[in-house]
Amino acid sequence: MKGVLRPRLALAACLLALVTPFARLTVSMEPAQQQAPVFRSRIDLVELDASVLDKDRRPVRGLTKADFTVFEDGKPQEIAVFEAINVPDPEPSPVEWMRDVTPDVTTNEVRPTRLWVVAIDDALIPSEPWTIQATKKIVRDIVDKFGPEDLVAIVYTADSRQAQDFTNDHTRLLVTLEKFHGGLALWRELGSGFPRPGRIPPPKPAQDPQFWIGSVLTTRNIMEALSAMPNRRKAMIWITPGAPMNVFGTDDVNLRLKDLTQEIFALARRANVPIYPIDPSGLFGLKAFVTNGNMAWPDEPEMPWVLAMDHIMMNAANTGGRAVVNTNDFTTGINNIFLENSSYYSLGFYSTNTKTDGTIRRLEVKVNRRDVTVRTRDTYIAPGAKDAPPKSTNDVLARATASSVPIRELPLRATVAPFAIPGGRNAAVAIALGVTQPVPDSASKGRATVTTELRTTAFTTEGDNKGSQRHTAKVTLRAGAQGDADYEALSRIDLPPGRYRLRLAAYLVDAGKTGTVMVDVVVPDFNHDKVSMSGVVIGATPGRPSAPRELFTNILPLVPSAQRAFARTDRASALFYLYQSTTTLAPAAVAIRVTDGRGAVVINDTQTAGVDRFMTAEANPIGSTRPAVAPVTSRADPFANRALRAAEFQYPLPIDRLPPGRYLLTFEATIGATTMRRDVQFTVK
Repeated sequence: MKGVLRPRLALAACLLALVTPFARLTVSMEPAQQQAPVFRSRIDLVELDASVLDKDRRPVRGLTKADFTVFEDGKPQEIAVFEAINVPDPEPSPVEWMRDVTPDVTTNEVRPTRLWVVAIDDALIPSEPWTIQATKKIVRDIVDKFGPEDLVAIVYTADSRQAQDFTNDHTRLLVTLEKFHGGLALWRELGSGFPRPGRIPPPKPAQDPQFWIGSVLTTRNIMEALSAMPNRRKAMIWITPGAPMNVFGTDDVNLRLKDLTQEIFALARRANVPIYPIDPSGLFGLKAFVTNGNMAWPDEPEMPWVLAMDHIMMNAANTGGRAVVNTNDFTTGINNIFLENSSYYSLGFYSTNTKTDGTIRRLEVKVNRRDVTVRTRDTYIAPGAKDAPPKSTNDVLARATASSVPIRELPLRATVAPFAIPGGRNAAVAIALGVTQPVPDSASKGRATVTTELRTTAFTTEGDNKGSQRHTAKVTLRAGAQGDADYEALSRIDLPPGRYRLRLAAYLVDAGKTGTVMVDVVVPDFNHDKVSMSGVVIGATPGRPSAPRELFTNILPLVPSAQRAFARTDRASALFYLYQSTTTLAPAAVAIRVTDGRGAVVINDTQTAGVDRFMTAEANPIGSTRPAVAPVTSRADPFANRALRAAEFQYPLPIDRLPPGRYLLTFEATIGATTMRRDVQFTVK
């Protein structure tokens, strides 16, 4: 059993690592002499979201602060913050590329209104073609309902390697879905099915109970992670046929399932996280699959399909959700899930109990309306000794990068691009972090230097921490600057090939402000793939102030920028590299397209590179005008006799030839039978 459950626990560790104490603390820093920071904290608002539903489970809109009363341990509290939040249905994108192409710049400036976890139960969903296709259609329909301000994670109950951390990128969510496959639990003995009525059913497959436990354990861990995240509307959609838990069973498996299920209910109530189970097995559910279509088999209480359905209904009823079961048409159920989460109220109060004792305090919210149901969390944990303020800048950054959702105190825009490192096994991920902050008062008297501390932490899809890098960006602003200052804080982290979620934290030392942004990146295996392509970076002229520029001197001839909006007088260039790790080189052809906001291709160009353009480090040493990549020399490497060669491509953005609007710049590089693509979105003002 340990071998099966380990990936799930790794994913749970990933989710739990995303929890942040910033949910209860506001951290501020004031400069002292020589900019030595002084850290202090105060107890922040107690925040909670409340859904008010009528008898038909439709949201009740239009309520005001005066309609609510909040109680802590039975004592009324003064509501200090009140906001009615109505989430509109997502509007269709005007053109396909705006819907389907992932922007290469990620920002924390979008305020997330809802957090969703979609748990796909690959441990228990049968390996039956109709059910597999139904699961994929359900998730696609769900993804279409998410708005641009929703943050969504996709979690698998068994194969956590395919999970997708919180994102509002629909394309990444759908890519994750395509990796789904079910059929781990057999639900019957070697596919023979249950026997005809009147005969004793065969024993359960020996491996199935571990998948039942694993599925419920993953749900429990998701609830624990969500309960500790910063407060906002949260919900879990569980695509599952259910676990056959017998509430009267006394064997070890059923006792474990019951304990985990009770923990799920308690955590869900504490965090106000409804569970919405959707059974993809269809109208006849598991029964048709388990009995090989023998629908005459009686629905006895201990039959697995009966127990599994009871488990589904129990999870919905005890967490405030609703179940979508016994149907082949899931659209109505999905619409109802999103309808009842489309409107809620955000409340905040300063507790009259100011003790920092770490106790659990009861919450209750009442509304002066008849025939309504108020759903909110029922407890919160008061700050305690463990919630001490940070003691150093490193502590601030560590706490910030522990958060799975963006911290928006400091507006950030991030772009990342992987490149081969000369002579190295790992790849360099170049990071440009656009920062916006008010110009400090000192700029009125002369040039002002602002210091931004950066921390980049890389996690695998299973939650393994692959290390952090810390950099300091000191940027000088011109004398007399006013309003907001925009500048670039540069960072770099070197990683082996793989898929990563980067958590980028920036701390503005003088102002005491923190911001985080999360970016997904795939690092190619430059040294072993016969052909590969770097990321694309954009360099602008005149560029924004940026530092520290020396991070990229050995891999890039320009300074990367997160700027993607340009005046027609600006100058900007896109840069990328093509790599070949083979002794038999081939020429490369690059198709270049610029597509406008109506979907029309307004520029169509090509560039070619002969084999002579692919250069080694010996032929073009570092420090020359064109960076190159050193050959592979390790004797243990099966590609040791191949030199990694790079060809540089630069393309000036045709800003002066384009009318104002949004554009998509596409590079399609073809070497032999391999075609690779990179996209950059930009705006002409």
